[in-house]
Amino acid sequence: MDYVDLRRGNRTPAVGVLQKLLNRTGEKLVVDGDFGAKTEAAVIRFQRQHRLLPDGIVGQQTWPRIAAGAGLRIVDFIDITDPDLDKMEASDIAKAGGHPLVMGGVCNGVDQAVRMILGAAPARSVFLLRFHGHGQAGMAGVGMGKDSFGWGERSDVDWANRNKMRPLLARLAPIFGPYGSVQFMHCETGSGPRGQATLKMVAEATGVPATAGVQLQYGGGTDTFKFEGPTVTVIPGGGTLRSWCTTRPEFAGMSMA
Repeated sequence: MDYVDLRRGNRTPAVGVLQKLLNRTGEKLVVDGDFGAKTEAAVIRFQRQHRLLPDGIVGQQTWPRIAAGAGLRIVDFIDITDPDLDKMEASDIAKAGGHPLVMGGVCNGVDQAVRMILGAAPARSVFLLRFHGHGQAGMAGVGMGKDSFGWGERSDVDWANRNKMRPLLARLAPIFGPYGSVQFMHCETGSGPRGQATLKMVAEATGVPATAGVQLQYGGGTDTFKFEGPTVTVIPGGGTLRSWCTTRPEFAGMSMA
């Protein structure tokens, strides 16, 4: 099963979903998307009750137990123009039981990516759509690789290409369920005003929160499944992370056996 890696210090929509999942086990966490001391303590209690390593990190062993029965589909799309992304991210996800969508450098790559994602994800099924590739402030490569920045052939999600990207990304809106969000696992995509503008464009087009890192993202191993350093999230309509998290529906309770 594909998984997320969540730990203390993270601030993302996925953390808010985790808090909802923990509350269905009897916890009473404030659902704000901020993985702080109380969320970590709740994770450790869950891990001890299920005979898991009580490290407070939600990863490959803990996520499937916490998310059991919730129907939270994860879709990973990887730009493998750089072979290292195939050797690391694609291989890591496959080893974890996921089925990553991969594509090399192509003209009009975002359109091709959208077609592949729509073919893999039924309507209202996706909890998390993760894009993996090379990036820079305000830009995420999708089918372009590390050597083709600036080609301008619709193969990157970029504020400069917003008029072309908005209608393409809007086609993805129907795949997301009520907990849906997008993550760009690229270097520095969320950095600076341009990063904020790009994430806002993505969030408004897809109708779900968009998150990216502001520092270099090296990937490989568990780093394939988590952000390496701080992130920025933009909520569609201009809301806050906390307001988005608190308006998500509750999960039904689960047995602690």
